[in-house]
Amino acid sequence: MAIITDATASWSNAITLAEDEIWQTRFGSVFITTTATPAPDDGFNLLQGEGVLIRAGREVRYRKEGATQAAIVREAV
Repeated sequence: MAIITDATASWSNAITLAEDEIWQTRFGSVFITTTATPAPDDGFNLLQGEGVLIRAGREVRYRKEGATQAAIVREAV
């Protein structure tokens, strides 16, 4: 399981998934998108405890929402 704790208010660089993965927000609030050049409000918002399955081959970007720090876990399934 990988833990992402460096989320900022700007979109991250793309992460290309080699396997299907579940992404879950452990605390805080994050936006996740598979759009190549996302707008600030693109993607979907995951609140603490919410998760999503993202298929292999997708490029994923993330950013935190709000002033609180955020942590995301991702795990291959």
